[in-house]
Amino acid sequence: METPKPASNPSADAKVDYALVLRNLEKRVAENRDPESVLRIVRRPEFWQKLPPQDALRCARLAYAAGDAAAGLAVLEWLTSRMPDFVDAWRERVAFLELLGRGEPPPTASDHGTAGAVGEGDGETLPWTEAAQGAEKPVAEDFSQVEGPFYEWRRREAAVARYMALFQGREDCFARQWVDRQQGTQGYVPVRRPLEAADVMEHLQGRKTYGIYLLQRDSRVRLGVIDADLGAALRSSEARAQKREALRREQRYLVTRLTELARERHLFCLVEFSGGKGFHFWFFLEEPLPAGVVRSVLQRLASRMQPDLSCFQLEVFPKQDRLEGKGLGNLVKLPLGVHRLTGRPSYFLHSKDRSVDAQLALLEKVRRIPARVFEDAGAAAGGAAVLVHPRREKWAADYPELAVLEERCPALGHILVECRQQRTLTVRAEKILFGTVGFLPRARVLLHHVLQALPEYNPHYVDYQVSRLRGAPLGCRKIHRLLGLDLTWCTFSRDIRYAHPLLHWPEWREPQGAAKAERVENLRDALDELKEALRMVERFLDRDGPKGEI
Repeated sequence: METPKPASNPSADAKVDYALVLRNLEKRVAENRDPESVLRIVRRPEFWQKLPPQDALRCARLAYAAGDAAAGLAVLEWLTSRMPDFVDAWRERVAFLELLGRGEPPPTASDHGTAGAVGEGDGETLPWTEAAQGAEKPVAEDFSQVEGPFYEWRRREAAVARYMALFQGREDCFARQWVDRQQGTQGYVPVRRPLEAADVMEHLQGRKTYGIYLLQRDSRVRLGVIDADLGAALRSSEARAQKREALRREQRYLVTRLTELARERHLFCLVEFSGGKGFHFWFFLEEPLPAGVVRSVLQRLASRMQPDLSCFQLEVFPKQDRLEGKGLGNLVKLPLGVHRLTGRPSYFLHSKDRSVDAQLALLEKVRRIPARVFEDAGAAAGGAAVLVHPRREKWAADYPELAVLEERCPALGHILVECRQQRTLTVRAEKILFGTVGFLPRARVLLHHVLQALPEYNPHYVDYQVSRLRGAPLGCRKIHRLLGLDLTWCTFSRDIRYAHPLLHWPEWREPQGAAKAERVENLRDALDELKEALRMVERFLDRDGPKGEI
Protein backbone atom coordinates (compact mmCIF):
# COMPACT_ATOMS: atom_id res chain seq x y z
CA MET A 1 0.00 0.00 0.00
CA GLU A 2 1.34 3.41 -0.90
CA THR A 3 2.11 5.66 2.04
CA PRO A 4 0.02 8.86 1.84
CA LYS A 5 1.81 12.17 1.84
CA PRO A 6 0.78 14.97 4.18
CA ALA A 7 0.66 18.59 3.21
CA SER A 8 3.87 20.46 3.89
CA ASN A 9 5.21 23.94 3.63
CA PRO A 10 7.79 23.96 0.80
CA SER A 11 9.45 27.18 1.90
CA ALA A 12 9.91 25.94 5.46
CA ASP A 13 11.11 22.54 4.26
CA ALA A 14 13.73 24.25 2.12
CA LYS A 15 15.18 26.01 5.14
CA VAL A 16 15.41 23.03 7.49
CA ASP A 17 17.06 19.68 6.79
CA TYR A 18 14.59 17.58 8.78
CA ALA A 19 16.34 14.32 7.91
CA LEU A 20 19.58 15.64 9.44
CA VAL A 21 17.73 16.88 12.53
CA LEU A 22 16.14 13.44 13.01
CA ARG A 23 19.48 11.67 12.66
CA ASN A 24 21.03 13.95 15.27
CA LEU A 25 18.12 13.38 17.64
CA GLU A 26 18.37 9.60 17.21
CA LYS A 27 22.08 9.76 17.94
CA ARG A 28 21.43 11.72 21.15
CA VAL A 29 18.86 9.16 22.31
CA ALA A 30 21.16 6.23 21.48
CA GLU A 31 23.96 7.85 23.51
CA ASN A 32 21.57 8.86 26.32
CA ARG A 33 22.79 12.43 25.86
CA ASP A 34 20.50 15.26 26.99
CA PRO A 35 17.09 13.59 26.40
CA GLU A 36 15.31 16.78 27.50
CA SER A 37 16.64 18.63 24.47
CA VAL A 38 15.26 15.83 22.28
CA LEU A 39 11.85 16.11 23.92
CA ARG A 40 11.76 19.90 23.48
CA ILE A 41 11.89 19.32 19.73
CA VAL A 42 9.69 16.25 19.30
CA ARG A 43 6.92 17.77 21.44
CA ARG A 44 6.49 20.62 18.95
CA PRO A 45 3.71 19.89 16.41
CA GLU A 46 5.14 22.50 14.05
CA PHE A 47 8.15 20.15 13.77
CA TRP A 48 6.57 16.74 13.24
CA GLN A 49 3.59 17.95 11.17
CA LYS A 50 6.04 19.03 8.45
CA LEU A 51 7.66 15.59 8.26
CA PRO A 52 6.89 12.85 5.73
CA PRO A 53 4.84 10.03 7.29
CA GLN A 54 7.73 7.64 7.85
CA ASP A 55 9.83 10.39 9.45
CA ALA A 56 6.91 11.43 11.66
CA LEU A 57 6.74 7.79 12.77
CA ARG A 58 10.43 7.98 13.68
CA CYS A 59 9.66 11.12 15.65
CA ALA A 60 7.02 9.22 17.67
CA ARG A 61 9.53 6.50 18.47
CA LEU A 62 12.07 9.12 19.51
CA ALA A 63 9.60 10.65 21.95
CA TYR A 64 8.91 7.29 23.52
CA ALA A 65 12.62 6.38 23.71
CA ALA A 66 13.38 9.73 25.33
CA GLY A 67 10.80 9.07 28.05
CA ASP A 68 7.57 10.80 26.93
CA ALA A 69 5.07 8.20 25.68
CA ALA A 70 2.28 10.81 25.58
CA ALA A 71 4.19 12.96 23.11
CA GLY A 72 4.84 9.93 20.94
CA LEU A 73 1.18 8.97 21.00
CA ALA A 74 0.22 12.52 20.04
CA VAL A 75 2.23 12.11 16.85
CA LEU A 76 0.61 8.74 16.17
CA GLU A 77 -2.89 10.12 16.79
CA TRP A 78 -2.26 12.88 14.29
CA LEU A 79 -0.87 10.42 11.73
CA THR A 80 -3.76 7.96 12.03
CA SER A 81 -6.39 10.71 11.94
CA ARG A 82 -4.94 12.54 8.95
CA MET A 83 -3.84 9.40 7.11
CA PRO A 84 -6.16 6.51 8.11
CA ASP A 85 -4.63 4.27 5.43
CA PHE A 86 -1.15 4.53 6.97
CA VAL A 87 -0.95 0.97 8.35
CA ASP A 88 2.47 1.35 10.00
CA ALA A 89 1.17 4.21 12.13
CA TRP A 90 -1.79 2.13 13.29
CA ARG A 91 0.50 -0.75 14.17
CA GLU A 92 2.81 1.49 16.14
CA ARG A 93 -0.10 3.11 17.97
CA VAL A 94 -1.56 -0.28 18.91
CA ALA A 95 1.83 -1.48 20.14
CA PHE A 96 2.30 1.67 22.25
CA LEU A 97 -1.11 1.37 23.85
CA GLU A 98 -0.69 -2.35 24.48
CA LEU A 99 2.71 -1.70 26.04
CA LEU A 100 1.20 0.89 28.36
CA GLY A 101 -1.75 -1.40 29.14
CA ARG A 102 -4.32 1.23 28.15
CA GLY A 103 -7.53 0.84 26.19
CA GLU A 104 -7.74 4.47 25.09
CA PRO A 105 -5.24 7.17 24.19
CA PRO A 106 -3.55 8.77 27.22
CA PRO A 107 -3.28 12.53 27.73
CA THR A 108 -1.63 13.91 24.63
CA ALA A 109 1.23 16.30 24.17
CA SER A 110 -1.07 19.18 25.14
CA ASP A 111 -0.07 18.37 28.70
CA HIS A 112 3.38 19.56 27.75
CA GLY A 113 2.31 22.94 26.41
CA THR A 114 1.42 21.82 22.88
CA ALA A 115 -2.33 22.38 22.83
CA GLY A 116 -3.94 21.84 19.47
CA ALA A 117 -1.20 19.55 18.30
CA VAL A 118 -3.53 16.74 17.35
CA GLY A 119 -5.75 18.93 15.21
CA GLU A 120 -8.65 17.10 13.61
CA GLY A 121 -7.76 13.87 15.40
CA ASP A 122 -8.66 15.23 18.89
CA GLY A 123 -11.06 12.99 20.75
CA GLU A 124 -10.94 10.23 18.13
CA THR A 125 -11.28 6.72 19.52
CA LEU A 126 -9.60 3.62 18.24
CA PRO A 127 -11.68 1.71 15.65
CA TRP A 128 -11.98 -1.42 17.81
CA THR A 129 -13.38 0.57 20.78
CA GLU A 130 -16.38 1.99 18.89
CA ALA A 131 -18.50 -1.15 19.30
CA ALA A 132 -18.09 -1.03 23.06
CA GLN A 133 -19.34 2.59 23.15
CA GLY A 134 -22.36 1.81 21.01
CA ALA A 135 -23.27 -1.86 21.20
CA GLU A 136 -26.33 -1.45 18.97
CA LYS A 137 -24.26 0.00 16.14
CA PRO A 138 -22.54 -2.74 14.09
CA VAL A 139 -18.93 -2.18 13.13
CA ALA A 140 -18.41 -2.49 9.39
CA GLU A 141 -14.72 -1.57 9.24
CA ASP A 142 -12.17 -4.12 8.05
CA PHE A 143 -9.52 -4.52 10.72
CA SER A 144 -7.46 -7.21 9.01
CA GLN A 145 -4.65 -4.75 8.45
CA VAL A 146 -4.37 -3.63 12.05
CA GLU A 147 -5.08 -6.80 14.01
CA GLY A 148 -1.55 -8.04 13.25
CA PRO A 149 0.09 -5.75 15.84
CA PHE A 150 -1.80 -7.53 18.63
CA TYR A 151 -0.24 -10.82 17.66
CA GLU A 152 3.12 -9.15 17.14
CA TRP A 153 2.99 -7.64 20.59
CA ARG A 154 1.92 -10.95 22.12
CA ARG A 155 4.94 -12.57 20.52
CA ARG A 156 7.16 -9.80 21.88
CA GLU A 157 5.55 -10.19 25.30
CA ALA A 158 6.22 -13.95 25.23
CA ALA A 159 9.80 -13.31 24.11
CA VAL A 160 10.36 -10.90 27.00
CA ALA A 161 8.94 -13.48 29.43
CA ARG A 162 11.33 -16.09 28.01
CA TYR A 163 14.21 -13.59 28.33
CA MET A 164 13.36 -13.00 31.99
CA ALA A 165 13.09 -16.75 32.65
CA LEU A 166 16.57 -17.35 31.23
CA PHE A 167 18.45 -14.34 32.61
CA GLN A 168 17.49 -14.71 36.25
CA GLY A 169 19.65 -13.43 39.07
CA ARG A 170 18.98 -12.18 42.57
CA GLU A 171 15.24 -12.09 43.22
CA ASP A 172 14.92 -8.71 44.99
CA CYS A 173 17.55 -6.55 43.32
CA PHE A 174 19.18 -5.68 39.99
CA ALA A 175 21.47 -2.87 38.81
CA ARG A 176 21.40 0.11 36.44
CA GLN A 177 24.47 1.18 34.49
CA TRP A 178 25.69 4.79 34.71
CA VAL A 179 28.34 6.54 32.68
CA ASP A 180 30.44 9.70 32.92
CA ARG A 181 31.55 10.40 29.36
CA GLN A 182 33.78 13.30 30.31
CA GLN A 183 35.78 11.12 32.68
CA GLY A 184 35.39 7.99 30.55
CA THR A 185 34.09 6.01 33.53
CA GLN A 186 31.07 3.80 34.10
CA GLY A 187 29.58 1.64 36.82
CA TYR A 188 26.36 0.26 38.28
CA VAL A 189 24.00 1.29 41.07
CA PRO A 190 21.66 -1.20 42.79
CA VAL A 191 17.93 -0.99 42.11
CA ARG A 192 16.42 -2.64 45.20
CA ARG A 193 13.29 -4.25 43.78
CA PRO A 194 12.56 -7.22 41.48
CA LEU A 195 13.25 -6.83 37.77
CA GLU A 196 10.03 -6.32 35.80
CA ALA A 197 9.00 -6.70 32.17
CA ALA A 198 8.87 -2.90 31.75
CA ASP A 199 12.53 -2.73 32.84
CA VAL A 200 13.47 -5.35 30.27
CA MET A 201 11.66 -3.39 27.55
CA GLU A 202 13.56 -0.23 28.52
CA HIS A 203 16.78 -2.24 28.31
CA LEU A 204 15.95 -3.76 24.91
CA GLN A 205 14.94 -0.37 23.50
CA GLY A 206 18.26 1.15 24.62
CA ARG A 207 16.67 3.71 26.93
CA LYS A 208 18.45 2.30 29.98
CA THR A 209 20.95 -0.48 30.58
CA TYR A 210 20.60 -3.01 33.38
CA GLY A 211 22.62 -5.83 34.90
CA ILE A 212 21.79 -8.71 37.22
CA TYR A 213 23.48 -10.02 40.36
CA LEU A 214 23.98 -13.72 39.62
CA LEU A 215 23.81 -15.09 43.16
CA GLN A 216 20.37 -15.56 44.63
CA ARG A 217 19.83 -14.97 48.33
CA ASP A 218 20.52 -18.67 49.03
CA SER A 219 23.89 -18.43 47.15
CA ARG A 220 22.59 -20.52 44.26
CA VAL A 221 22.70 -19.48 40.61
CA ARG A 222 20.56 -20.17 37.55
CA LEU A 223 23.27 -19.31 35.04
CA GLY A 224 27.01 -18.87 34.70
CA VAL A 225 29.11 -16.63 32.45
CA ILE A 226 32.62 -16.70 31.03
CA ASP A 227 33.60 -13.11 30.28
CA ALA A 228 36.28 -12.64 27.60
CA ASP A 229 37.72 -9.11 27.64
CA LEU A 230 40.59 -7.58 25.71
CA GLY A 231 43.80 -7.48 27.71
CA ALA A 232 44.84 -4.17 29.25
CA ALA A 233 47.61 -3.74 26.66
CA LEU A 234 45.04 -3.68 23.83
CA ARG A 235 42.54 -1.21 25.25
CA SER A 236 43.81 1.69 23.10
CA SER A 237 42.93 1.95 19.40
CA GLU A 238 46.63 2.34 18.52
CA ALA A 239 47.55 -0.93 20.22
CA ARG A 240 44.67 -2.74 18.53
CA ALA A 241 45.70 -1.38 15.13
CA GLN A 242 49.20 -2.78 15.57
CA LYS A 243 47.88 -6.28 16.30
CA ARG A 244 44.79 -6.16 14.10
CA GLU A 245 45.41 -9.45 12.27
CA ALA A 246 46.40 -11.36 15.41
CA LEU A 247 43.35 -9.95 17.20
CA ARG A 248 40.95 -11.01 14.45
CA ARG A 249 42.45 -14.48 14.28
CA GLU A 250 42.32 -14.97 18.03
CA GLN A 251 38.77 -13.62 18.22
CA ARG A 252 37.58 -16.25 15.76
CA TYR A 253 39.58 -18.93 17.57
CA LEU A 254 38.20 -17.90 20.96
CA VAL A 255 34.55 -18.03 19.90
CA THR A 256 34.90 -21.29 17.97
CA ARG A 257 37.23 -23.21 20.26
CA LEU A 258 35.69 -22.26 23.61
CA THR A 259 32.26 -23.23 22.29
CA GLU A 260 33.65 -26.56 21.06
CA LEU A 261 35.42 -27.30 24.35
CA ALA A 262 32.22 -26.54 26.24
CA ARG A 263 30.10 -28.71 23.93
CA GLU A 264 32.53 -31.61 24.35
CA ARG A 265 31.68 -31.42 28.06
CA HIS A 266 27.94 -31.14 27.25
CA LEU A 267 27.98 -27.50 28.38
CA PHE A 268 25.95 -25.51 25.84
CA CYS A 269 26.34 -21.75 25.71
CA LEU A 270 25.03 -18.64 24.00
CA VAL A 271 27.75 -16.26 22.78
CA GLU A 272 27.19 -12.50 22.95
CA PHE A 273 29.26 -9.51 21.86
CA SER A 274 29.06 -7.41 25.01
CA GLY A 275 29.00 -4.00 23.29
CA GLY A 276 32.19 -3.13 25.17
CA LYS A 277 35.52 -4.85 24.77
CA GLY A 278 34.77 -8.54 24.51
CA PHE A 279 32.31 -11.41 24.64
CA HIS A 280 30.03 -13.14 27.14
CA PHE A 281 29.50 -16.91 27.04
CA TRP A 282 26.18 -17.63 28.80
CA PHE A 283 25.50 -21.06 30.35
CA PHE A 284 21.88 -21.70 31.44
CA LEU A 285 20.93 -24.26 34.10
CA GLU A 286 17.81 -26.39 34.32
CA GLU A 287 17.65 -25.74 38.06
CA PRO A 288 19.50 -23.52 40.56
CA LEU A 289 22.84 -24.96 41.68
CA PRO A 290 25.32 -23.87 44.36
CA ALA A 291 27.48 -21.08 42.97
CA GLY A 292 30.65 -22.94 43.91
CA VAL A 293 29.76 -25.94 41.74
CA VAL A 294 29.07 -23.83 38.66
CA ARG A 295 32.09 -21.58 39.22
CA SER A 296 34.54 -24.48 39.60
CA VAL A 297 33.40 -26.21 36.39
CA LEU A 298 33.48 -23.01 34.30
CA GLN A 299 36.82 -22.03 35.86
CA ARG A 300 38.39 -25.30 34.68
CA LEU A 301 37.03 -24.65 31.19
CA ALA A 302 38.43 -21.11 31.19
CA SER A 303 41.77 -22.33 32.58
CA ARG A 304 41.98 -24.83 29.74
CA MET A 305 41.39 -22.06 27.19
CA GLN A 306 43.40 -19.18 28.68
CA PRO A 307 46.91 -20.49 27.79
CA ASP A 308 45.86 -20.44 24.12
CA LEU A 309 45.06 -16.71 24.21
CA SER A 310 47.33 -13.68 24.08
CA CYS A 311 44.78 -10.90 23.35
CA PHE A 312 41.86 -11.86 25.62
CA GLN A 313 41.58 -12.46 29.35
CA LEU A 314 38.92 -14.86 30.64
CA GLU A 315 36.97 -14.32 33.84
CA VAL A 316 34.27 -16.54 35.33
CA PHE A 317 31.02 -15.35 36.92
CA PRO A 318 29.94 -15.99 39.63
CA LYS A 319 33.25 -15.03 41.18
CA GLN A 320 32.36 -16.19 44.69
CA ASP A 321 30.87 -19.35 46.17
CA ARG A 322 28.49 -17.66 48.61
CA LEU A 323 27.23 -14.28 49.70
CA GLU A 324 28.87 -12.67 52.71
CA GLY A 325 27.06 -10.20 54.98
CA LYS A 326 24.98 -7.65 53.10
CA GLY A 327 26.93 -7.96 49.87
CA LEU A 328 25.15 -8.52 46.57
CA GLY A 329 27.97 -10.28 44.79
CA ASN A 330 29.21 -9.59 41.28
CA LEU A 331 26.91 -8.62 38.44
CA VAL A 332 26.83 -9.10 34.69
CA LYS A 333 25.26 -6.70 32.18
CA LEU A 334 22.11 -8.11 30.62
CA PRO A 335 22.40 -8.91 26.90
CA LEU A 336 20.82 -7.05 23.95
CA GLY A 337 21.22 -3.64 25.58
CA VAL A 338 23.36 -0.61 24.79
CA HIS A 339 26.70 -0.26 26.54
CA ARG A 340 26.38 3.26 27.97
CA LEU A 341 30.10 4.07 27.69
CA THR A 342 30.75 2.89 24.12
CA GLY A 343 27.23 3.47 22.79
CA ARG A 344 27.38 0.10 21.01
CA PRO A 345 24.55 -2.43 21.31
CA SER A 346 25.24 -6.00 22.34
CA TYR A 347 24.02 -8.92 20.26
CA PHE A 348 24.23 -12.70 20.01
CA LEU A 349 26.65 -14.03 17.40
CA HIS A 350 24.41 -16.92 16.36
CA SER A 351 22.33 -14.77 13.97
CA LYS A 352 23.35 -12.24 11.33
CA ASP A 353 20.05 -10.44 11.89
CA ARG A 354 20.69 -8.04 14.79
CA SER A 355 17.12 -6.79 15.14
CA VAL A 356 15.69 -7.22 18.63
CA ASP A 357 12.95 -9.59 17.45
CA ALA A 358 15.42 -11.86 15.63
CA GLN A 359 17.78 -11.85 18.59
CA LEU A 360 14.99 -12.66 21.04
CA ALA A 361 13.86 -15.50 18.75
CA LEU A 362 17.24 -17.17 19.32
CA LEU A 363 16.27 -17.72 22.95
CA GLU A 364 13.68 -20.27 21.83
CA LYS A 365 16.55 -22.58 20.88
CA VAL A 366 18.52 -22.25 24.10
CA ARG A 367 19.40 -25.55 25.75
CA ARG A 368 19.51 -25.56 29.53
CA ILE A 369 22.15 -27.70 31.20
CA PRO A 370 21.03 -30.46 33.61
CA ALA A 371 22.56 -30.56 37.09
CA ARG A 372 24.13 -33.97 36.43
CA VAL A 373 26.29 -32.46 33.66
CA PHE A 374 27.98 -30.17 36.18
CA GLU A 375 28.40 -33.09 38.56
CA ASP A 376 29.97 -35.24 35.81
CA ALA A 377 32.18 -32.36 34.66
CA GLY A 378 33.43 -31.90 38.19
CA ALA A 379 34.17 -35.61 38.61
CA ALA A 380 36.06 -35.77 35.27
CA ALA A 381 38.36 -32.83 36.06
CA GLY A 382 42.05 -33.16 35.45
CA GLY A 383 42.04 -35.76 32.66
CA ALA A 384 44.80 -35.39 30.07
CA ALA A 385 43.08 -37.25 27.25
CA VAL A 386 41.72 -35.36 24.26
CA LEU A 387 37.94 -34.99 24.63
CA VAL A 388 35.99 -35.25 21.40
CA HIS A 389 32.35 -34.38 20.82
CA PRO A 390 30.37 -37.21 19.17
CA ARG A 391 29.92 -35.10 16.02
CA ARG A 392 33.70 -34.89 15.65
CA GLU A 393 34.40 -38.45 16.76
CA LYS A 394 34.73 -39.79 13.22
CA TRP A 395 36.95 -36.85 12.25
CA ALA A 396 39.24 -37.53 15.23
CA ALA A 397 39.36 -41.23 14.37
CA ASP A 398 40.31 -40.50 10.74
CA TYR A 399 42.77 -37.69 11.55
CA PRO A 400 44.04 -38.27 15.10
CA GLU A 401 47.19 -36.22 14.45
CA LEU A 402 45.12 -33.10 13.77
CA ALA A 403 42.90 -33.71 16.81
CA VAL A 404 45.93 -33.93 19.12
CA LEU A 405 47.76 -30.94 17.61
CA GLU A 406 44.66 -28.72 17.71
CA GLU A 407 44.03 -29.65 21.33
CA ARG A 408 47.58 -29.25 22.60
CA CYS A 409 49.24 -26.60 20.40
CA PRO A 410 47.54 -23.15 20.59
CA ALA A 411 49.34 -21.84 17.49
CA LEU A 412 48.26 -24.73 15.26
CA GLY A 413 44.83 -24.63 16.90
CA HIS A 414 44.39 -21.04 15.68
CA ILE A 415 45.32 -22.02 12.12
CA LEU A 416 43.20 -25.19 12.00
CA VAL A 417 40.15 -23.24 13.20
CA GLU A 418 40.75 -20.72 10.41
CA CYS A 419 40.78 -23.58 7.89
CA ARG A 420 37.65 -25.14 9.36
CA GLN A 421 35.85 -21.81 8.99
CA GLN A 422 36.97 -21.64 5.33
CA ARG A 423 39.04 -18.51 5.87
CA THR A 424 41.86 -17.42 3.57
CA LEU A 425 45.19 -18.24 5.21
CA THR A 426 47.94 -15.66 5.46
CA VAL A 427 51.34 -16.49 3.97
CA ARG A 428 52.76 -16.93 7.47
CA ALA A 429 49.98 -19.26 8.59
CA GLU A 430 50.44 -21.35 5.45
CA LYS A 431 54.19 -21.52 6.06
CA ILE A 432 53.59 -22.77 9.62
CA LEU A 433 51.06 -25.38 8.50
CA PHE A 434 53.37 -26.84 5.86
CA GLY A 435 56.41 -26.51 8.16
CA THR A 436 54.80 -28.64 10.86
CA VAL A 437 52.06 -30.96 9.57
CA GLY A 438 54.11 -31.40 6.38
CA PHE A 439 56.70 -33.44 8.33
CA LEU A 440 54.24 -36.05 9.59
CA PRO A 441 54.20 -39.47 7.86
CA ARG A 442 50.66 -38.81 6.51
CA ALA A 443 51.46 -35.22 5.53
CA ARG A 444 49.73 -35.23 2.14
CA VAL A 445 46.53 -36.80 3.43
CA LEU A 446 46.34 -34.40 6.38
CA LEU A 447 47.15 -31.23 4.42
CA HIS A 448 44.72 -32.00 1.61
CA HIS A 449 42.00 -32.61 4.20
CA VAL A 450 42.74 -29.34 6.03
CA LEU A 451 43.17 -27.11 2.98
CA GLN A 452 40.43 -28.45 0.69
CA ALA A 453 37.82 -26.22 2.38
CA LEU A 454 39.72 -23.03 1.50
CA PRO A 455 38.61 -20.98 -1.52
CA GLU A 456 42.13 -20.96 -3.02
CA TYR A 457 42.77 -24.72 -2.58
CA ASN A 458 44.98 -26.21 -5.30
CA PRO A 459 45.93 -29.89 -4.84
CA HIS A 460 48.96 -29.64 -7.16
CA TYR A 461 50.31 -26.69 -5.17
CA VAL A 462 49.92 -28.66 -1.92
CA ASP A 463 51.84 -31.65 -3.33
CA TYR A 464 54.55 -29.34 -4.66
CA GLN A 465 55.03 -27.59 -1.31
CA VAL A 466 55.26 -30.91 0.54
CA SER A 467 57.88 -32.18 -1.93
CA ARG A 468 60.10 -29.17 -1.18
CA LEU A 469 60.23 -29.70 2.59
CA ARG A 470 63.67 -30.44 4.04
CA GLY A 471 65.32 -30.48 7.43
CA ALA A 472 63.28 -30.21 10.64
CA PRO A 473 59.81 -28.92 11.52
CA LEU A 474 59.44 -25.25 12.39
CA GLY A 475 60.25 -24.60 16.04
CA CYS A 476 57.97 -23.05 18.66
CA ARG A 477 60.05 -19.88 18.91
CA LYS A 478 59.77 -19.11 15.21
CA ILE A 479 56.07 -20.02 15.06
CA HIS A 480 55.25 -17.65 17.92
CA ARG A 481 57.28 -14.90 16.24
CA LEU A 482 55.55 -15.39 12.87
CA LEU A 483 52.07 -15.26 14.42
CA GLY A 484 52.86 -12.50 16.92
CA LEU A 485 51.76 -14.70 19.82
CA ASP A 486 52.62 -13.80 23.38
CA LEU A 487 51.86 -17.14 25.00
CA THR A 488 53.55 -19.38 27.52
CA TRP A 489 55.43 -22.14 25.76
CA CYS A 490 54.16 -25.69 25.91
CA THR A 491 55.92 -28.06 28.30
CA PHE A 492 57.06 -31.54 27.25
CA SER A 493 57.63 -34.57 29.44
CA ARG A 494 61.01 -35.41 27.89
CA ASP A 495 64.22 -33.42 27.76
CA ILE A 496 64.51 -31.72 24.37
CA ARG A 497 66.89 -29.30 22.68
CA TYR A 498 64.57 -28.20 19.88
CA ALA A 499 60.90 -27.57 20.77
CA HIS A 500 58.33 -27.91 17.99
CA PRO A 501 54.60 -28.79 17.87
CA LEU A 502 55.01 -32.33 16.51
CA LEU A 503 56.43 -33.39 19.88
CA HIS A 504 52.80 -33.42 21.06
CA TRP A 505 52.09 -36.36 18.74
CA PRO A 506 52.93 -39.52 20.72
CA GLU A 507 54.13 -41.42 17.62
CA TRP A 508 56.51 -38.70 16.43
CA ARG A 509 60.11 -39.74 15.91
CA GLU A 510 62.84 -37.24 15.16
CA PRO A 511 64.63 -37.86 11.84
CA GLN A 512 68.31 -38.67 12.12
CA GLY A 513 70.36 -35.50 12.30
CA ALA A 514 67.29 -33.27 12.15
CA ALA A 515 67.10 -32.15 15.79
CA LYS A 516 69.13 -28.97 16.03
CA ALA A 517 69.12 -26.31 18.70
CA GLU A 518 66.63 -23.66 17.61
CA ARG A 519 69.18 -20.97 18.39
CA VAL A 520 71.30 -22.26 15.47
CA GLU A 521 68.26 -22.02 13.20
CA ASN A 522 67.58 -18.48 14.39
CA LEU A 523 71.17 -17.43 13.76
CA ARG A 524 71.03 -18.91 10.28
CA ASP A 525 67.80 -16.99 9.58
CA ALA A 526 69.43 -13.82 10.85
CA LEU A 527 72.42 -14.34 8.54
CA ASP A 528 70.11 -14.89 5.56
CA GLU A 529 68.24 -11.67 6.39
CA LEU A 530 71.52 -9.79 6.72
CA LYS A 531 72.72 -11.06 3.35
CA GLU A 532 69.44 -9.96 1.75
CA ALA A 533 69.78 -6.51 3.33
CA LEU A 534 73.34 -6.20 1.98
CA ARG A 535 72.16 -7.11 -1.51
CA MET A 536 69.50 -4.42 -1.33
CA VAL A 537 72.10 -1.83 -0.23
CA GLU A 538 74.38 -2.84 -3.10
CA ARG A 539 71.58 -2.43 -5.62
CA PHE A 540 70.78 0.97 -4.17
CA LEU A 541 74.42 2.11 -4.41
CA ASP A 542 74.73 0.84 -7.98
CA ARG A 543 71.59 2.74 -8.95
CA ASP A 544 72.85 6.02 -7.51
CA GLY A 545 76.50 5.64 -8.69
CA PRO A 546 78.24 7.77 -11.40
CA LYS A 547 76.45 7.60 -14.74
CA GLY A 548 79.68 6.71 -16.58
CA GLU A 549 80.20 3.50 -14.65
CA ILE A 550 78.98 0.19 -15.92
